[in-house]
Amino acid sequence: MGDNRKVLKILMGVFVSAILISIGISFKYSYNIKDKYSNIDDSLNSNKSVTEIIDNSANEISKGPGATQDKIAYITIDDGPSKYTSQILDILDENNVKGTFFMLNDNMKKYEDEIKRMVDEGHGVGFHGVSHDVEELYKTATSSLEEFETCNKTLYDITGETSKLIRLPYGSKPYTPEVNYNNLIDNGYLVWDWTLDTLDWKSSKDQIVSNILYYGREREEIVVLMHEKEESVKALSDTIKILKERGYTLLPITENIEPKNFWVGNTNS
Repeated sequence: MGDNRKVLKILMGVFVSAILISIGISFKYSYNIKDKYSNIDDSLNSNKSVTEIIDNSANEISKGPGATQDKIAYITIDDGPSKYTSQILDILDENNVKGTFFMLNDNMKKYEDEIKRMVDEGHGVGFHGVSHDVEELYKTATSSLEEFETCNKTLYDITGETSKLIRLPYGSKPYTPEVNYNNLIDNGYLVWDWTLDTLDWKSSKDQIVSNILYYGREREEIVVLMHEKEESVKALSDTIKILKERGYTLLPITENIEPKNFWVGNTNS
């Protein structure tokens, strides 16, 4: 009987010790988790923007390798020139970056000085058409070619330069008939689409930056689609910063680069 009581006391002691150890581990684990994520919680609760949170945590994030020619990003900007073009050019210049502009014919006529500056500063220049209307652009087999020939004449009148770089409104698929596409290619035009759509035409600055953060990952070559919008201008510096921190070299598109487009099917590589 005495032996049974001793065994019972020992078992009770082991049981109580196990409970105390479990409580201690649980408390320590909870404390560590709270401590680990307190900075993130504080940032979110302070109503800081996505950009501010990124900046505040930048020192804690492992930086990638330095920019190399193996990782290339092209920042492309559609629908200009516009009242925002000078600001865009200033931001690109401040960051020592060249962009590529796909321009509309009527806007080119309104902002001749901005186009001259693009060319003088070494940015890529191309065309986005005349009408920006798929029914007009593809009403005949040659109508799209005629629009881009018109753009080329306008550029030549302003700068004495020509370009074969084009971006079809809404992309080269699904709207472009094969006959129109082939006519453009046969006349030497280089059709560029994109690999990363920032959706800036409907997004806030922070949403644009979030799209860059999420979609601009793990690719050796990316073509960023932006437009001449107020929120896009606000997001441009952060876009450049993110791409550089991820090791990308930012370059303008030139005529000796193979286009990324939906017809060729090389926008997912």
